[in-house]
Amino acid sequence: MNKELNPRQMKTIQNFWTWFQDNEKTIYYAVKLGINTDEVIKYFDQNLDYVSKRIECFFLENSSEAQKHQIIFSAYGYKKLFPKLVALGDTAPRLEHFSVQTFIKPLTPENYNQIPEVFNKIIQQSLIKLDDYNISSKKVKITLYLPENFEFENEYQLFVSAELAIMFTLGEVNYKKHIADFEVKQTSKNSNGLLQLLELPEFIEYLSKINYSKKLKIFFE
Repeated sequence: MNKELNPRQMKTIQNFWTWFQDNEKTIYYAVKLGINTDEVIKYFDQNLDYVSKRIECFFLENSSEAQKHQIIFSAYGYKKLFPKLVALGDTAPRLEHFSVQTFIKPLTPENYNQIPEVFNKIIQQSLIKLDDYNISSKKVKITLYLPENFEFENEYQLFVSAELAIMFTLGEVNYKKHIADFEVKQTSKNSNGLLQLLELPEFIEYLSKINYSKKLKIFFE
């Protein structure tokens, strides 16, 4: 996939990692100790923007001093950016304080503690309702119900948090492949017939395998 990038694009990615290496301790202190965090993240974002303004990054703090913090780079499932994500991973240098992951991976028992805590809590406590399933595209429309105890500054933050919770459940590739649309609400008066968000991957797999008939409508009633 790196062959899709021209020399200039590869050079930009290499320049990003050179900058990161030169400033790794400063970035580490900002993430771990909160030293000049806003300023450091501003410069980090500026340098990452040279690679792509659509690539996002998550810093995952590790509670163990012996283990490195994790950096997760994501394109939110946008396929045109996959070559850049792959190149970011392939050219990542050996870092003292950080390990590098590209793409948001599907949630598994082995990696559930390797995602940002806020999304982990949403995943563990949220319910979903299946609103529609397209047999041809194998994409679903769902409503995500967040617990009342989750507070958000505005509707945009609510939407983005819900989207990322779904993405960290399915992985960004499967999110793009299987989610046609979603609605988010913070309460559900009746939980009958609702699934846990954790069950979504298994349910999508089930839908893709069943023998379809008019009986499928029972899922949406």
